[in-house]
Amino acid sequence: MSQSALSPSLQAPRARGFLLLLASVSLWGFAPIGNRYFIGPTHLGFPAASYMALRYAIAAFCFTPGVIVALRSWSKRDWLRGAVCGFAGVSVYNLLAGQAARSVSAGLAGLLNSTETLMILLLGCLIARRAPGLRTIFAALLGAAGIALLAASSGPAEGSLSGILLLLGSASGWAVYCVVIPPLIKKHGALQCSAVTMFLGTMPLLLLGGAGLPAMVHALTGWDWTFALGLAIGGSVVALIAWNKGVAELGAQTASWFLYLLPVFSALGGRLLLAEPLTLAELAGGVMILSSVYIAQRRR
Repeated sequence: MSQSALSPSLQAPRARGFLLLLASVSLWGFAPIGNRYFIGPTHLGFPAASYMALRYAIAAFCFTPGVIVALRSWSKRDWLRGAVCGFAGVSVYNLLAGQAARSVSAGLAGLLNSTETLMILLLGCLIARRAPGLRTIFAALLGAAGIALLAASSGPAEGSLSGILLLLGSASGWAVYCVVIPPLIKKHGALQCSAVTMFLGTMPLLLLGGAGLPAMVHALTGWDWTFALGLAIGGSVVALIAWNKGVAELGAQTASWFLYLLPVFSALGGRLLLAEPLTLAELAGGVMILSSVYIAQRRR
């Protein structure tokens, strides 16, 4: 179809969705840097659950008006779906990613986060009850080979095997969120869905990390608070709303393509802000993973 055949009314939502997803992924690209800074043993070394509880409690507070609106209109079935999304995409994702930040560099974390796209595609096939095609199977094998290369070549300074497995687990949690949330976004809109999933997903984080919050809050400096607030509001509020709005415009599988960009922001940020090395093996494994998700998402 030629460009002239697309009406402005069709082009505008796609352009808006593109910009929203680009904004969300660029903000999320700094999340592994923040995790490494606050949780990593060579930096502040705070407990992972306490840091995540603080960050997401701030975000959940910002979403309070949306939760109040949802209480008036959401059905029990909607709240159950929202709870699944909040648990998978907020609780599981961040607890596992936080633990991994102790042994995995921000750059490597960004590379591994790119596997989320492939997981979304495979999970979508599973839910739709259709077998993946040969292209998807080949992409899965190529991505698995890239992950194996990262695991085999990364030393303790870049990423331990346990940390890599934790990150893959966190990526699967986000894949569940992305596949399950679209019906809620279509029914209630991105703002309410973001509010409910953030609120429900924060509860387990507070239960697990709340005890360590007083000591952590007392130890934070002015710069630490600035960074934490930026991550909470930018990465957990603005980025989540932008992502859900972008998914509403373009669809979950098309939106997942933008996760390719996570390694770019994480690797560059980790190198510039935390002086982390980026080895040739990491780059090679990252290229294999990125190639796998590109092949899986390409349309015939």
